[in-house]
Amino acid sequence: MVKGKDLQGEWECKRRFNEFYLLQEALSKRWPGIVLPQIPPKKAVGNKESVFLQERRYYLERFLRKMARYDFIINSQEFQIFARPQGLEVEKSLNKLPK
Repeated sequence: MVKGKDLQGEWECKRRFNEFYLLQEALSKRWPGIVLPQIPPKKAVGNKESVFLQERRYYLERFLRKMARYDFIINSQEFQIFARPQGLEVEKSLNKLPK
């Protein structure tokens, strides 16, 4: 569960780890000169352990807090697709954005 606030008001949605990855990738392509915070790496084995899940949640929350420092990122189309889905999957919506 992800919650936040932007110029349009408060938002809340469920996001999977892969959607965080897609968001970071899309933002990196749009602003290649901006150093974006990293998200934790994927893990195939042991990814259901509570310690791992708590650690991953901590780093994903940190990622979002650091993103929130940049108004241009929070108000970008990429982030709005992540935060305020319009029925399509995040990946499909991000792929529809102009290059």
